Amino acid sequence: MKRNSQTGYFVLTGLALLINLLFGFDKSMLVYEKSTPVLSPYLQARVDGSTSSDTLSVWIYFTDKGIFTIDEYDSAKDITEKRMNPRTRWRRAKVNRENADFSDIPVCRDYVSKVLLYGAKLRTTSKWLNAISVCLPVDSLHLLAQLKFVYKIDLVLKFKLSPEISKSHISTGLSKDTFAPATLNYGQSYDQLNQINVIAAHEAGYAGQNVYVLILDTGFFKDHEAIDTTLIIAERDFINNDGNTQDEPGDTVTVPPHAHGTYCLSALGGSMDSKHYGPAYESNFLLAKTECVAYEREIEEDWFVAALEWGDSLGADVTSASLGYIDWYDFSDIDGKTAVTTIAVEQAYKNGILCVSAAGNQNNSPDWKHIITPADAEHVISVGAVDTNGIISSFSSRGPTYDGRIKPEVVARGVNTHCALAGGQTSYGYKSGTSLSTPLVAGAVAVILSAHPDWTPDMVREAMMMTASNFRNPDNTYGWGLVDVMAAIEYDFNGIKPGDIDFDGRFLVTDIVILVRIVLGEVNPHEFEFQAADINSNGTIDISDIIDLVNKILDDGNKI
Repeated sequence: MKRNSQTGYFVLTGLALLINLLFGFDKSMLVYEKSTPVLSPYLQARVDGSTSSDTLSVWIYFTDKGIFTIDEYDSAKDITEKRMNPRTRWRRAKVNRENADFSDIPVCRDYVSKVLLYGAKLRTTSKWLNAISVCLPVDSLHLLAQLKFVYKIDLVLKFKLSPEISKSHISTGLSKDTFAPATLNYGQSYDQLNQINVIAAHEAGYAGQNVYVLILDTGFFKDHEAIDTTLIIAERDFINNDGNTQDEPGDTVTVPPHAHGTYCLSALGGSMDSKHYGPAYESNFLLAKTECVAYEREIEEDWFVAALEWGDSLGADVTSASLGYIDWYDFSDIDGKTAVTTIAVEQAYKNGILCVSAAGNQNNSPDWKHIITPADAEHVISVGAVDTNGIISSFSSRGPTYDGRIKPEVVARGVNTHCALAGGQTSYGYKSGTSLSTPLVAGAVAVILSAHPDWTPDMVREAMMMTASNFRNPDNTYGWGLVDVMAAIEYDFNGIKPGDIDFDGRFLVTDIVILVRIVLGEVNPHEFEFQAADINSNGTIDISDIIDLVNKILDDGNKI
């Protein structure tokens, strides 16, 4: 059963507002007709199997934001812009979104209050989705569906953390002392950093400085010696609704306590000389506790969305998250535009945030071998896991997405990755999974941004992917390959030449053959191949591109 995508809602909103500016205001452009039916098929199926006394967590989407005239819209935008964090505005200016738009305007408080009158308990509020998530009795749903401002009601889906992979430690790791010269003593984290060429970046002075990294996870053991609390800008426990992401008395206790988040935070940005370093050990961190492993390791998507919006409001540049697939999804839902978390990641990208997400540990699963959400997002960097020799792990989820896009984007060390443990303030060890390769890549992104703070998410993504080890022949196992941080920092954006479709630095008959196959529909080009194959840069690939490439070769030979 396929979920109804919210993507069309946001596309229509943007188009409507553009038309409004060009041709005059129409009230209907800010108000959408109720969905038919109001209850989604997923939710209806759950309701049919429930009793009236049962409670469910649901999304309630609104038809509008309580603004009905162009003056009201302009006023709401102005108020939102004045409240915008200067760092958020600076980051969004890089992608030409320094001004607020419909997605930035808060949800109508009056609508929220009226929903709560029906016995609903508020969980989260999402201005991006124009929705709230609530927990409410089943018998209230059909009454809520009749409210004129309710656009649609859907189930809040529950995810699972990628299963932790049990791997015995193989003591083949290299320590910093084996190599010289090096500025830092990396201890047993040396080889996982050296494998992605981040140590060279450190020695060039780039360690994630002035970059804000949002980490979404189970909580964080901040008392560990490798966690520099002076670098933590803000934290939020979305499960227990407080400002402490380290487990404390009275919390819904995770099992084991805050361990998973500690692995990931330390792998990304930990620092303790002679013991451990993460790639971005000088970055600033926003910590979001969004995942509770007390309930059979399940998490709920509304906390993830709330954390992304929180991070956006505080100026996050990069996000790192490890999520698992959900039983409700079919492979057809892994299309980059259906899952709520995927839609939220795409909105974060539009706001100038580069999101890094685990590909998943499901390749050995008999029921699901695909990537997970939100790794299916078009502009995310999804990450697979390799071992110390750069060989893909058996558990690392493979692509493609349902719509045929190559996944993962890149890979990093996810087998016996060195990290801090939550067992004590000086405890270290090795963990495996794409949950560990993901923070290494997110840290790599932060390092690249510390070298090029003006780069947009698209620029960082291209530089990282087009300098990875498999960039000429990306596939659904390794993606574009093993990351090379220093090469990405030195990338000059001349790597994609119109006509050089196989990226070998020459115009040859082989490029023509690939182009013909693309035009005939025999090959589905990946995003960078499309750029190279669109010879005349008109946004389409057709016979005219073949003619232009033939003429280019006849006129210039094989020289780029």
